[in-house]
Amino acid sequence: MSEQLLLIEDDVVLQVALSAMLRREGYMLLSAHSVAEAVDLLQREHPIVVLLDLSLPDGSGFDVLQQLNTMFDSPIVIVTTASDTLPTAINAMRLGAFDYLTKPINNELLRNSIRRAAEHYHLRQSVREIDLLRAHEDAMRATARAAAHHISQHLTVIMGETQLLQEELDDPEVRASLERILRATENAAQTLVDLRSARHFVIKEIETVEPILDLDAALDRSSL
Repeated sequence: MSEQLLLIEDDVVLQVALSAMLRREGYMLLSAHSVAEAVDLLQREHPIVVLLDLSLPDGSGFDVLQQLNTMFDSPIVIVTTASDTLPTAINAMRLGAFDYLTKPINNELLRNSIRRAAEHYHLRQSVREIDLLRAHEDAMRATARAAAHHISQHLTVIMGETQLLQEELDDPEVRASLERILRATENAAQTLVDLRSARHFVIKEIETVEPILDLDAALDRSSL
């Protein structure tokens, strides 16, 4: 799938030249000539990289940068401008610009900058997805530990009552049955201990039954 770029440039000749070059590179291109058009497009579309001219007919590219700073998943911005003064560059970077290119723009430098900006965008997305997965796993782990705590309290009662019955009853068959209940309860209690200790969740497929939690893998810290 082609990556979408937004070119914000009021110089018609430069816009046509850059548009032709970027489309040849395989990018899907959106174009804006002013701050108003740029803001409108950014509200409706989702480009991953913005090429931003600082001198626009209805304001400054800095206005667009400030607007982008309010967006959650903002595109990566490459500033393009005829001004090569240090204060301008510093202000652009301070407002979140990824790169700063002065006009006339070298096409090879622009290609490399766009490629790096796109890679940075995708890397940022990957980091966010990993953070989200970790948050979900933390929530699952907390839920599992809370559930294990409550269940273990009930198992403790069952084990205690079973041991009392064993002491009171003389029937060998009943005592053997209680012994089996006690062993099963102890096994369930150990499973809950393992569940509370799980560092991550691993599902394994078992024939004829639903997928189950693989506690051995969940407790294997060497896989982290």
